[in-house]
Amino acid sequence: MMKNILKYITVLTIVLAFTSCEEESNFKDSTVELTPVYSITDITGPNAAFKVNIYKQKNLITEYSTKFNLKSYSSSALSDTSTATNYEVTVNKSDDGTTYAYVLSADKTTGDGTLTIDGNTVYTVKVSEVEVYN
Repeated sequence: MMKNILKYITVLTIVLAFTSCEEESNFKDSTVELTPVYSITDITGPNAAFKVNIYKQKNLITEYSTKFNLKSYSSSALSDTSTATNYEVTVNKSDDGTTYAYVLSADKTTGDGTLTIDGNTVYTVKVSEVEVYN
């Protein structure tokens, strides 16, 4: 009888020891936040990228050459003169000392529009406003 009581007490002590310990995380809390961007997809034209994101609150443009290959560029002079019905965005992209002027114009309802680079190259695009993790 006494042996059984000692066994129960021992088992209960072991169970309490394992359940009372709090596991510490080896990882810091994430500081990743959602960031609003103009997402440009369905790009049709010469040497077209797969997708382009123009960040609204950061000086950043990301271009995907494929679904998984991403390259980042710094941006400047973002001007958003969009109306209730149309996207009207201009921004400069810097690439190794060369600056490219982007002019984005699209319908907000359908997303259909154009992306003009340096006033020469015109791409047919689909535009949407989304939030991405950055």
